[in-house]
This record gives sequence, C-alpha cells and structure tokens, in this order.
Amino acid sequence: MKKTLIALAALGAMAGAAQAQSTVTIYGLLDANVGSYKTNQLNAAGTAVSGLSQAKIDSGGLNGSRWGIRFSEDVGGGMAVIGNLESGINLDDGSSGQGGLLFGRRANVGISSGFGTVTIGRNSSSYDDVSGDHAMMGATLFDPSNTNNGFSTTTAGQIGTLNGNVALLTHGSVTGAGVLSSGKGSGAHVTWVGFNTRFNNSVKYVSPNFGGFTGSFMYAFGEDKTTAVSASNTVSANLKYANGPLLISGGYQSEGAARTATTKPALVNTLLNVSYDFGVAKVGFGANRAKFKDVLTTFRTGVSHELAAQKEYSLSVAVPLGATTLSAGYARSKGDDLGSSTGWGIQALYSLSKRTTLYTGAVSTKNYDNVANSTMTLAPTSNITRTTTYAAGIRHTF
Repeated sequence: MKKTLIALAALGAMAGAAQAQSTVTIYGLLDANVGSYKTNQLNAAGTAVSGLSQAKIDSGGLNGSRWGIRFSEDVGGGMAVIGNLESGINLDDGSSGQGGLLFGRRANVGISSGFGTVTIGRNSSSYDDVSGDHAMMGATLFDPSNTNNGFSTTTAGQIGTLNGNVALLTHGSVTGAGVLSSGKGSGAHVTWVGFNTRFNNSVKYVSPNFGGFTGSFMYAFGEDKTTAVSASNTVSANLKYANGPLLISGGYQSEGAARTATTKPALVNTLLNVSYDFGVAKVGFGANRAKFKDVLTTFRTGVSHELAAQKEYSLSVAVPLGATTLSAGYARSKGDDLGSSTGWGIQALYSLSKRTTLYTGAVSTKNYDNVANSTMTLAPTSNITRTTTYAAGIRHTF
C-alpha cells in the first residue's frame, strides 16, 4: 500500500511538471473610435467635389482589434514547440478582419531554441516588424507615415492581386505591379506607399539577441507557378540594434506579383529607421525607398520606361507627461512618375489603467498626381485628394 501511494505521488508530480512545461494563452485587444472623415477629391466624371464628410465608428485607431491563442511546449534541451493563431476583428460591424480570414493576422507553428525561432504558415513579414520603428506616434491612425491605408493616386485601376491580400493598381500604359492602393488596410489618408504585412505559405526566422543586435528573415512561397511562368515569391528581412535610448533598424522587402512569360513585377521597399529617447522627449526619423520593379510607364518621356522609385521620409516626436503622451509627426512621399503625398498628424494618449488607453487625434494628408490626362505626358496637376480625420477612442487589452 505504501509503495502504491509513493508511485501515485510520483505520477502526480510528473503530471504537474508536464503541465508546467506547456502553456496556452488566450489574449486580445479591442480598439474602437468615433471620428469624422472629410475628403476633397475628384469624382468619376473628373469634376471637383469638395466637403464630402462622414461621421463614423471605426475599429483599430491605435492597434488592430484581435483575439488569439498562443501556445508553447518545452520539449527539453532548451527547445520549445510554439504556435500562434490570431484573428482580426472589425469592432464597428463584428466582421473578421484581413478580408474575412478566420486567422488572418497570424496562423503558424514552429520551434524556438537558443539559435532563434522558426515558424511556418501565415507570418508577419520581417520588414513589417521594423516598419514602425521610426514612428513615435506608434504607427496609429494619426501617424501620417502609417501605411495602414496606403499612398494612392486617382489614376489607378485594379489589375490583379498580390499574394491574395490586396489589389494592385495601374493606369493607361502602366503595366505590371502598379501602385498599392491599400497595403495594410483601406482608404487613402496617409502618405507612404502601401505594402503587404503578412504572407501566406511563408517560413520565418527570428534571431536571438546578440548584444543588442537582432535580425529576421522571411520567405513566402508564391504557390502560383505554371508551366509558363515562375512563382511570385516574396523575400523580407530586417536588422535591428537597440541599446539604451538608441534604436537603429533597417528593413527590406521584395513582394512578387503575378508574373508573365516576360515580366516579373515586384514592389521593393528598403527602409532605415533611427530613434533616440532623450527622456523628456523621444524623436524618430525614417527614410524609405519604394521601387516598382519591372513596371513600365510612358509618363514624362512618351517612351516606355521603368516606373521611378518613390522616396519617402518621416519625422516624429513623442513627449510623455505622466499618464499622458503627446505626439506629432510629418511624412512625405515623392516620385517623378507617381506624384507626391505629404501629411501631418497629432495625437494624445491617456493611460486610464494598465490595460486601458483613451486616445484622440487628427491627421491630414494631401495626395498630388503627376498625370493630367490619359496621355501621361503633361505636367503634374494641382492637389488631387486631401483627406482629414478627427477621432477619439478607447483601447483595451486582455
């Protein structure tokens, strides 16, 4: 009887240890706001329309609303099996985010060890992981460099999809990948060119921290190869150094679009971020180059040539005042073929509790277009689109 009790106690201890080595976490974030959106733009007939405005309730002012399940199992030797399922939510209507995908934000499984972390499935891109490092406004609704809504031109028209996530745009004699109208969301009240943030069929590696240095690499298999064309693969990478108040990071991403026998269009983004925390204020600067590879136009010269790159800049500052943080930012995107866009934004955050934040702010952008008519050979036009947003909301994490 004594031996039996000892054996049962040992089994109980082993079971408890096994449970301690495996964790499952349910988490989430709810973010909604009430705002006013006003746009001055051209209508379908080319006639100027001014003062179009809409009061609305929207989701994701500071962060995209979501819920998720994260698990980790210690399998010994400093190694763990990990996985993450994360679903986006539109709080304004209760629908799923990311085009209605069940786990559109993240769906992966992998292994973590002293050599880093490897996950396969639907991952965030390595470029996106550092895309907001320069933004002291936190890449929110009010950050003018936030590509949640993407820089766009009124000359655009849909021609296809990029990795099944967002539409690619073009006009007239422009062929290939074109302009991303909404790389991370919908609308057009920010300045920088949009890009995809998550990729299906991907493998991602994240390194451990080496004296402040970290890095990441992601490769997405474009599973659209045919007997005539190769697959539209995507490559993304980053390198970051963070030490005390200083942060420097760089990102690279080449997104392959649908290919033909003669063209391999892609959107290539190259980014450099620098930020420094002075204590009384934190300042950030970002510079990005967005290049549409193998995308042709006849604008300016009348002769077919590759679409010129967009050069993008951002400067922002955040000032902490107890439970309140005040931020402001300016951003610009400019190119010979696609025109330019400029914007400014301000925001105020108030920590109501450890998990709840109240916020308000405003953002205003102007999109200019280099195309005066379908000939694509005239001088740049005047202001095409100006959008201004005022909003206030609440974010809660659990």
